[in-house]
Amino acid sequence: MNKNELVKNSLGYDTNLWVYQDKKMFNYSVDTILLANFATINSKTKKVLEVGTNNGALSIFLSERYSKMKIDAIEIQKKAVQIAKLNIKENKKEKQINVIEYDFKEYWKNQNRNQSDKYDLIICNPPFYMVENHKKRKGNEWIEIATHEIKMTLEDLIKGSTKIIKQKGYLTIVEATERLVDVFETLRKYKFEPKRVQMIHPRTFQKSNLVLVEARFNTGYGTKFLNNIYLHPDSNLNDHTYLPKVKKLYKPLNFEKGEKYE
Repeated sequence: MNKNELVKNSLGYDTNLWVYQDKKMFNYSVDTILLANFATINSKTKKVLEVGTNNGALSIFLSERYSKMKIDAIEIQKKAVQIAKLNIKENKKEKQINVIEYDFKEYWKNQNRNQSDKYDLIICNPPFYMVENHKKRKGNEWIEIATHEIKMTLEDLIKGSTKIIKQKGYLTIVEATERLVDVFETLRKYKFEPKRVQMIHPRTFQKSNLVLVEARFNTGYGTKFLNNIYLHPDSNLNDHTYLPKVKKLYKPLNFEKGEKYE
């Protein structure tokens, strides 16, 4: 991988983390950061799977929350895997994060065959858009695969997760808000119960475009809706700076230091 083809970006605020990114491919954004801090991390969170790691940004940020976690980060796109491995090495995360080139639909089957240990947490920033809503970006298959359900659907993710997650394990995702009913229906179909939900809005007067959802496998009912997250000030539509609450979440909340998601 030639670093000269990539752009180096900081990962979060006031951290020593950063990632190389190919601007022609899917790049991390606010949903990556919010998802990483939204996920429940506790002393039992030892084995984690990220599905569709792309350049590794989510796994790298997440790893800062608990040093005892081991993360398997799988990705189907070869070039993205190469960039992710570079970023893992440059952030000195080789002992904590293992990047694997694999199709998730085959990965969970292989894990089952090998009777591998199941995961405490599965986390994913999945493709938001169904194929029938596919707006082809000519010549950019990387973006298409990352944003549309070409290689993996929401149901593929949830169905496969049931086979490799521990009882009462956590499945945590960020989705387009317009697909929230799809998320709830599919989770319950496969014995996941939505436990925490949080809407993300650009501004207080604008509708939610993203939603964070945390579900648990084979557990009782009961869903908690957290306070909405508003990203930008209302005063100026051209002002895309983040509000203080969002800026606070741009640094990993470290479990070992007692830092909690609010």
